[in-house]
Amino acid sequence: MKGNGDGLTVAVVGATGAVGRDLLEAMGQSRLPVSSLRLFASVATTGETIELEGRKHRVWSLLGSDRVPEQFEGMDLVFLALPPKVARDYGRAIADYDITVIDIGANLADVAPMCIPALDTGALDSISEGRIVCSPSAPAVLVSATLFPLIRMGAVACTGTVLLSAGAAGKKGLEELSGQVIALFNQKDPPREIFPAGLAFDLHTQLGEVEDGWTGPERRVSTELSVLTGLAPERFTLTLAMAPMFAGVMASLRVQFDHSPDLVAVRAALQAQPMVVVGDPLPGARRVAGESEIFIGRLRNDPLDDAVHLWAVCDNLRCGASVNALAIATTLWSNGYL
Repeated sequence: MKGNGDGLTVAVVGATGAVGRDLLEAMGQSRLPVSSLRLFASVATTGETIELEGRKHRVWSLLGSDRVPEQFEGMDLVFLALPPKVARDYGRAIADYDITVIDIGANLADVAPMCIPALDTGALDSISEGRIVCSPSAPAVLVSATLFPLIRMGAVACTGTVLLSAGAAGKKGLEELSGQVIALFNQKDPPREIFPAGLAFDLHTQLGEVEDGWTGPERRVSTELSVLTGLAPERFTLTLAMAPMFAGVMASLRVQFDHSPDLVAVRAALQAQPMVVVGDPLPGARRVAGESEIFIGRLRNDPLDDAVHLWAVCDNLRCGASVNALAIATTLWSNGYL
């Protein structure tokens, strides 16, 4: 264990983005013992201060992945809340100096294990090999946590539609959706840098380029779910769409079983899952903002097949990113990896 008796020295890279800010807020409510905190972000936000529990923390500029030693010397743990390419550059460079890295969003899933501690999949057993652990994307957290108890009951496949919010595009996505709403109400031209076709009062049914009928993000989520659940990727046929929501991720799912499922037993299995709340009416994405749980409702049998239908929703930042990343860190610390 590298951390001293008073706690861990922790860095958050991407601290001023939507995920980074939510992570810092959630960190104060977690059991992770943090004695020293250092915040990093892009040049645009260098010099800003973020107040946490009465203390102001300066935001430092990233100097480049080739200057990792001078930026992260003495760190026990680094959280990466970064876009894919930047996360890949920094993640591997930091881990090379024997510093544990938690990659939020699974940008390094091809070289590191993915983990949801609440599912107890044993993925953290391999942390000592590469010093990097991935927290899955928010859609993968939502769907895998919903399916995990059902797979034990004989669930064999899942189809459905996952609705992402503008927050999936980061802070700039949230700002642009807000700007589009205001502009359209005032009969002005809306900003369209992040969402060129517009998003306010609309729905995007294609995210990314299509190949053989499926987009890259859809294939990526299927791969994440395969790793997390043990089912083959082709068992997951999920359409990703973006809705004009400021927060949250929602999914309408059809879960196929290898037998006729008992809806009462299905409900009981979901209710027993640590991070799940089952009940109707199901709250909308806006109403679960800041919540750590996954909410599931609209459970019903498929009248023609051995399947059940349901809706699931969670906060893409708090539940789908921050809480799971902190759970990974706390588990690593508890097991003596930090």
